[in-house]
Amino acid sequence: MRNFISFIAITILLTLSINLLNAQGLAVKVVTPNNKTNFCANQTITLVAQTDIGTDEGISYKWEGDLSIVEKNLGNILILKPNSKGIYTFTVFLKDNEGNEASSSVTINVNPIFKPILKLKNNKVEIETKGNFSGCNLKYYIGNQMVNEDAFKNAKQPGKYSVLTTSPDGCTASSNIVEIQ
Repeated sequence: MRNFISFIAITILLTLSINLLNAQGLAVKVVTPNNKTNFCANQTITLVAQTDIGTDEGISYKWEGDLSIVEKNLGNILILKPNSKGIYTFTVFLKDNEGNEASSSVTINVNPIFKPILKLKNNKVEIETKGNFSGCNLKYYIGNQMVNEDAFKNAKQPGKYSVLTTSPDGCTASSNIVEIQ
């Protein structure tokens, strides 16, 4: 009888300790690519809600934030593609079958891109810029060959003309292509 009572006491203690471990809850962290928080407009950004348990079975996920920039919501993964600069905060809320809840937030900064528009006028390539291009690095291309600004703008060589801009934040954008016959 004594062994039976000891067995029941141990079983109750183990059950209580396991339930207490579960009751201590669920932990979650939102992870960004390379743990970065600065990104460029038009760049795909993946947010991942990582839990401290090995499976997502029985866990429900709810994301809050500017859902207009969400391309896909896969539960624990949120794929974003912001088209313009801004500061965005996303929060994930988790709930498991035991009723445990957890949440985590991340704030990302999206830097603008500066995309030049090329136009052909009087046998010269004109570069139209919208926004503040100061501090941007422009690289001029005819086909795949980088050329200087004068050779590019005079447009004497046949080929496909394009410009690549890099902002001070490291964001890059390509212009449209103008073809000279």
